Amino acid sequence: MELLGDAVLHGGERSTLRLAREYPYSVAAVWTALTTPAITRLWWADLRADLRPGGEFSLEWLTGPPGELEWWSGEITQIDAPRLLEHTNSEHGLLRWELEPLDVGGLRARTRLHLTNDLEGQDDWVPMSLAAWHLHLEQLHVALDGGSVDWSAWGTATNLRLRDLRAAYAAHLPG
Repeated sequence: MELLGDAVLHGGERSTLRLAREYPYSVAAVWTALTTPAITRLWWADLRADLRPGGEFSLEWLTGPPGELEWWSGEITQIDAPRLLEHTNSEHGLLRWELEPLDVGGLRARTRLHLTNDLEGQDDWVPMSLAAWHLHLEQLHVALDGGSVDWSAWGTATNLRLRDLRAAYAAHLPG
C-alpha cells in the first residue's frame, strides 16, 4: 500500500504528522477548497471561518450521522492567503497547510500541498490520524475535480480502506 512518503516525528507525548500531495490545480483553487465552507464540506467537514489571525476556524466532521457530531473549535494562528493557513483544532491540535505552486513548463497549473499536524495523544491516535488525513486528501482531489463525498455512505464505503491504511501506517511507525 502506497503511503506516499508521509512522515511522523515523535517527541514525547506529541507527534508531528507530515503529509504532502500534488494536485493538478492552481494554488488559488486549492486555497479555495481549504477555506470555503461550500467546498470544504465536499471533502472534509463543515466550516465556520473568519479568515484573519485570531479568527475562528471551527470544523464539524460529516463522517457520522447528521446532528450527532459536534463542532470542534479552532482559531487561525497564521494566514498568508493563498499560500499559508495555520490553525488550531480542539481535537487535532495545530494544523498547518502550505501551498506551493509547481512550475511545469507552462502546462496546466499544479500545486504541492504540505500538511503538518502537531498533535498530542497516545500512539494509537497517530496511525488513525494519518489514515484519515490520507483519505481526506484523496477526497480533496475528488472535490477539485468537481465531485464530493457521499457522507451518508462514509462508514460503509471507507471503513475497510481506513482500517487497511491505519494498519499500513502502524506497521511503518517506529516503536
